[in-house]
Amino acid sequence: MLRRKFRLRQKSGFKTVFELGKNYSVKYVAIYVIYKGPNKFGFIASKKVGNAVQRNRAKRLMREVIRLHLSGIRKDIQIICIARARIKGVSYSEVESSMMYILRKANTLTSERK
Repeated sequence: MLRRKFRLRQKSGFKTVFELGKNYSVKYVAIYVIYKGPNKFGFIASKKVGNAVQRNRAKRLMREVIRLHLSGIRKDIQIICIARARIKGVSYSEVESSMMYILRKANTLTSERK
């Protein structure tokens, strides 16, 4: 599980990232990124993804990718990961490759992990 200090939890935090952040999207995931502040991550899965079980699975997959690759992510960013409708029924490895591609594209990885 992603430690509490790395989580975006308040509405104001999400609002800031949405308003000031730059967005990127790929097949399974979209992200909003701002390049300031301590590392914080938020995860969203709307009802377009499916029922509660599917939404929670999508968020767990995205959270796990971030948790495992946290050491390779820059220390000055805040990211919101949004599950897209196509994510349901997809394997972890596909979500991981999709997220790593988008994180690379957004220049959020440190140089040794690119």
